[in-house]
Amino acid sequence: MERFHGVIGIILILAIAYLFSNNKKKINYRLVLSGLTLQILIAVLILRVTAVQHFFEFLGKGMQKIEEFAKKGVDFVYGGVATIGFDGTAQRYETPHSFVFAFNVTATIILVCVLVAIFYHFGIMQRIVAVIAKGMNFIMRVSGAEALSNVASAFVGQVEAQVMIRPYLKGMTKSELLASMSGSLACIAGGILIVYANMGAQAGMNLAPKLIMASLMAAPGALIISKIIFPETEVSQTMGKVKLEVKSEYTNLIDAISHGAGEGFKIAMNVIAMLIGFIALIALVDWTLINIGHIFNPDFNLSLDWIFGKLFYPFAWSMGIPNEDVSNAATLLGQKLTVNEFLAFKNLTSKAVPIVTDKGLLIISIAICGFANFSSVGMQIGGIGALAPERRADLAKLGVKALLCGTLASYLSASIAGILM
Repeated sequence: MERFHGVIGIILILAIAYLFSNNKKKINYRLVLSGLTLQILIAVLILRVTAVQHFFEFLGKGMQKIEEFAKKGVDFVYGGVATIGFDGTAQRYETPHSFVFAFNVTATIILVCVLVAIFYHFGIMQRIVAVIAKGMNFIMRVSGAEALSNVASAFVGQVEAQVMIRPYLKGMTKSELLASMSGSLACIAGGILIVYANMGAQAGMNLAPKLIMASLMAAPGALIISKIIFPETEVSQTMGKVKLEVKSEYTNLIDAISHGAGEGFKIAMNVIAMLIGFIALIALVDWTLINIGHIFNPDFNLSLDWIFGKLFYPFAWSMGIPNEDVSNAATLLGQKLTVNEFLAFKNLTSKAVPIVTDKGLLIISIAICGFANFSSVGMQIGGIGALAPERRADLAKLGVKALLCGTLASYLSASIAGILM
């Protein structure tokens, strides 16, 4: 019966979504069931079908290769910098397998953004997204705009996914808008996914198949949750059709590479700035909390991790995480939601917050694989608002709902995967 513990998580997640629904009578249960079926199918294929497992293991090795290629570029820039190797001695940065978070992460994000820009320029990315979106549209009977934005979110960043549906943003219903925002928060961009997979590889964790599965499952999962919380009551302009008309904004290949590198650098610097700011702030808050705790008990070290461990314990337990990992998993869930997933993955892969069981690692990896955190909501409102200024008020009103949907969608995927392991 331990295998089916995650069923409790599925029931809890769907119950929370139902509780927050603004129109319970209009919930499309066919959409919910078809979406759950699609999520289960994705998980079964990746976890149980040998040929598919080998394919995703191959993709995982490809991700490690991308980091190696990225390091070739960054070696030239930081080649004279000395780092501390795994043996504790000083060595040049270009020494094979050396790792400095800021340098390696920056290089990987920049290279992936360059590759995405190239694929986008030649129309390859648009064709991949359109094909998968048509399949989701057929299975779940959602609108074309929703399907496109949710599938795109599994490959590109939050705002980039909305660029693909820019022509429809102005006329999208509020339900569609929430579904699109939720998908972007539940999924994770390809470049960031590769960074997390390689962080895991550095620590001897094979996270690549888990993270790819998480991002693919998040697309239908976000639609399920968002359509329970905000059912469709209006007529969509793109219901029943998937039409993607996104022309390259680049003049030529060189222009695409230049823009991709520039955008990648901006993203990487934003990640580094957020980590420095948030981790420093957490240190300040923890120092304050510890001193408050010592007032009542000299042995009580109150901290944010302690608070997260208690607050998110019910979610971690209900998803089927083994008892020995529940408390630490709850801490990672709290860090991911309130700070960002980068901090959660850094603590997971560095074993600062250790997860000791294989099942616990699978479930928590999927549960924290997404952009759903408070700072991302602000980024979405600003980014999508720039694409469709007339929808900024709607975006602001739907922001917190999108955060809830994105979080629950990740938890739903994790619960399903845990049952199938």
